[in-house]
Amino acid sequence: MDTFIEDNCEFVEWSRPLIENCSDFSCAHDKDIENFFKNDFENYNNQLLGKSYGFVKADTSLELVAAFTVSNSMLPVSSLPKNIKNKINRPIPNIKRNSQYPAVLVGQLAVFDSFAGKHIGDEILSFIKGWFIDPLNKTGCRYIIVDAANHQKVIDFYQRNGFKFIFENIADEIEYMKLDLEPEYKRTRLMYFDLIILKS
Repeated sequence: MDTFIEDNCEFVEWSRPLIENCSDFSCAHDKDIENFFKNDFENYNNQLLGKSYGFVKADTSLELVAAFTVSNSMLPVSSLPKNIKNKINRPIPNIKRNSQYPAVLVGQLAVFDSFAGKHIGDEILSFIKGWFIDPLNKTGCRYIIVDAANHQKVIDFYQRNGFKFIFENIADEIEYMKLDLEPEYKRTRLMYFDLIILKS
């Protein structure tokens, strides 16, 4: 895998001074995400709902490359259908099985237009995975979960990086979430990655 961010970027906390001191950035394929990293991230941070981080070109420190937001979450297996509960519980020793498992939610992830096409998104997911299995991580975290946009390119991206659907059938996901809509109108899909496979 390419190592663009490892070789060329500095990891930073996302902040208003950072944005103001760097050149402008855009995310043409998703203006909602662009608006989040220009504006809404502050509200999430101030309310302790999510923390945003980013990567800046190290040689200039003026070009914003990508950003992501993480927050504490959980995988509530006790409320899931039996077949899905069994699928998630199977890799966990009987004595350690529980009604829910600690997770981190990747709420937003964006690679900005000037740096698209370099597989930076893959690198960011690898970075996040490594972050949460690092011995210095201060909290237990078994899973990374995402509510991925229900577009084939996005789904392919997460599957390429080892993520699986919580619900294989989108109709089952709609029923579980008690949504009143047809499958073709479901805008996101719940997916997860089991960090334990990186520990073996």
